[in-house]
Parts: sequence; C-alpha cells; structure tokens
Amino acid sequence: MKRILAGVLLAVFLTGCSAQKTMETISDVLDASATAKVQQVQLSLPEDAALATLENEDAGKLYLCDGYAVAVQTMQSGDLGRTFKQTTGFSREQLTVITTQKDGFTRYDCAWSAVGEGGDQTCRGVVLDDGYYHYVITVMADADMAGQLASDWQRLLDSATLVSTD
Repeated sequence: MKRILAGVLLAVFLTGCSAQKTMETISDVLDASATAKVQQVQLSLPEDAALATLENEDAGKLYLCDGYAVAVQTMQSGDLGRTFKQTTGFSREQLTVITTQKDGFTRYDCAWSAVGEGGDQTCRGVVLDDGYYHYVITVMADADMAGQLASDWQRLLDSATLVSTD
C-alpha cells in the first residue's frame, strides 16, 4: 500500500516538472492606408498630346500623340516579373532592363518590339517601383517612326516621377 501511495505521489509531483512552452508576441500597429497610398505619375506630355482618350481604373490612361501613344498604368507591387510580362509580353529575363534609383523609388527601363494591328511596333517602357505599387509608363509607335521619336520619348520618360496625392 505504501508503495502504491508513494508511486501516486511521485507521479503527481513529476507531472508539474515538465517543460513549459513560453510564447512571446510582438505587436506592431501599421496604418495600412498610409503605407499603401497610391501615388500619382507626373509626366511632361508633349503639347500635341490629346487628353486621355481612355481612362479606366484597371487599364490606366492612354494618351494619343502625333504618331505614337503613351500608356500610364498602376499595378500592385511585389512580382516585377509579372509586371514585365503583362506590359511587354516578355519575361524580365528576355529583356535588357536598366535599373536605377531616383527620388526614393526604383526605376526599371526597357525597350521591345511587337507586332501591332498596323505592322511592327517599337515600344519603350519605364516601371517606377515605390515598394507598394508598380507605375508603368509605356510609349509605342510604328517601327519606321521610332527613330524620329527617340528624343521625344527620352524627354517624356525622363520627366516621369511620382507625386504624393496628399
């Protein structure tokens, strides 16, 4: 009887000796509306640029200029490869992409060609990445006119910057 009582007491005392898991939590309160605020793309469009001929929340804005078109679109940040694929039709690995830093955001420049309704198209694009969104500016024209438009495109794309909407 003493052995049984000693065994029960020993079992009761040892059950309280098991290792306890300690949990630590850290709380960080983020204001999602402040961190993910969409900025506005600011461009110096040429004087002959038409008003936005197409303006859609998903498709962005499309401007028609003399012989070429300018498209401005905002996409969710995160997957840069997806942004390039949706914009150009090519993966990032298939393009030559020049990466620079400017005014607190990363800028990616590239050029490509495509077949359009009227024949071959030459396109040039810029992706501005603020860490929350990809702001995509694309210029496109018929391939035979692209050489004449190169300096206009350079000025237009160099003027691209992000402006807070506050």
